Amino acid sequence: MKFSWLRSRRFWLLVLVGVLIAVIGSRLPLAEWFVAVNSGLASLGSWALPAFILVYLIATILGLPNVLLILVAGSLFGLVQGAIAASIADTLGAIACFFIGRTVARKRIKRWMEKHPKFAQIDQAVERKGWKILLLTRLSPLVPSSVLNYGFSCTQVNFWQYAFFSWIGMIPVILLYAYLGSFGTYLLNSEITVEKIAIQVVGLVLALGAALYVTRLTRRAIIPQCPECPEEKPAEAVKTKKP
Repeated sequence: MKFSWLRSRRFWLLVLVGVLIAVIGSRLPLAEWFVAVNSGLASLGSWALPAFILVYLIATILGLPNVLLILVAGSLFGLVQGAIAASIADTLGAIACFFIGRTVARKRIKRWMEKHPKFAQIDQAVERKGWKILLLTRLSPLVPSSVLNYGFSCTQVNFWQYAFFSWIGMIPVILLYAYLGSFGTYLLNSEITVEKIAIQVVGLVLALGAALYVTRLTRRAIIPQCPECPEEKPAEAVKTKKP
């Protein structure tokens, strides 16, 4: 049925999350933080790239949001190099959290999982379906990556599967935010014309569309083979038969 997604609770939850992020973001000095991090890294010259990876790694271990740093990567290094740098840093951070969660923080994370039964269900699904669950949760915007990084460390997922599919699952998000960062720098450092803005906006729309399309294709390919995957069923599928 056309526009059935408008009746989806997940769609409206995403809208609500987006509004909350916009409201909170408007109250925080995000622009100042962005400029400060960008300027600080740029002043390091050839050391900017390793410094960025180190900062990103520390932020990931501490469970801080990675969006700002991906924007900085796109702004400072450009789309391609910035996306590669952020992808490497994000994967290293996920691996570090995985090892921390399996060693020094294991008991604490286990206690947290006991208070959140839904994550225990994901653990059971991982045991049966492995990488499919891992990839789907990475592609989901509803679960923070910091929660997944530590949460998956206490599941039965294989390390190499965890590292590889964590990397794959974050690529669409990283490409999108790296493009936004490079787009912002382009507007600041060049003479603004209607034609240039139009080209960049079209590129932004294409990047967003590509990220959403790849995510949707992946989910559609995996979910039919994976009944345990955390995916909302269509409205038609949940209707009960009349007695």
